[in-house]
Amino acid sequence: MSEIRAVAARMEQLLAERPRTFYQLLRELGDAEYRVILQAWGSLREARRLGRDEHGLYLLRRP
Repeated sequence: MSEIRAVAARMEQLLAERPRTFYQLLRELGDAEYRVILQAWGSLREARRLGRDEHGLYLLRRP
């Protein structure tokens, strides 16, 4: 599994637990390079996996 896919999978796991801000995700993924986090975020956006709740927090959309 590529590093980008691994970080995207971690993001999915975190967002499945509860909605979060992008900043909260960054803090949770502090061991990953920022560039990789952005690429993983982009892959989730392209796949339309990200949504927002009524408070503007990011959440995971159902496939």
